[in-house]
Amino acid sequence: MQWYVYLVTISATAALSWFASELLSQPLRAFFELRRKVLGQMSVAKTISFPKPRELAVSSQEIRDYDQALRNVREAQRAFSNLGFRLLAFGENEPVASNVLVAIGLNPVAAGSRLIELSMAYSRPHMDRADLCNQVEKALRSNRPAPPRARKWATGSSFRAPATAELWNT
Repeated sequence: MQWYVYLVTISATAALSWFASELLSQPLRAFFELRRKVLGQMSVAKTISFPKPRELAVSSQEIRDYDQALRNVREAQRAFSNLGFRLLAFGENEPVASNVLVAIGLNPVAAGSRLIELSMAYSRPHMDRADLCNQVEKALRSNRPAPPRARKWATGSSFRAPATAELWNT
């Protein structure tokens, strides 16, 4: 072959590999930043104390403590809901990056749906949140592939947002 064929082949290969790396690098960086925020919020949420019933607060200091604890719980609830929806949006809007993450054992769709469930669990006082926290951490650190339904969601082929009644009944 002529020398210019090699030159064109090498240039085309370099351009295609640069394009592929740029196509994946920005979404993957965004996911790992989002993952870092989720894990940071999870560690902060473990220190949140839930308020005692309002009827038991007698003094003004106890009422202020109750109000502050209630604000902390609501803030954690909003943060988990926001992060969960952002992870679900990532899984739907970045199907290639999401499939790459599922292949390496990180499942943004499962983590997002568990975060939304966790945010809804914060509104119920006697709900076991430790299991949901473990499921989120497992989805973000798992070494095994996602279940088939989550893989189907990650491709965006059959994503259906749950109705409001379904969200509150789970």
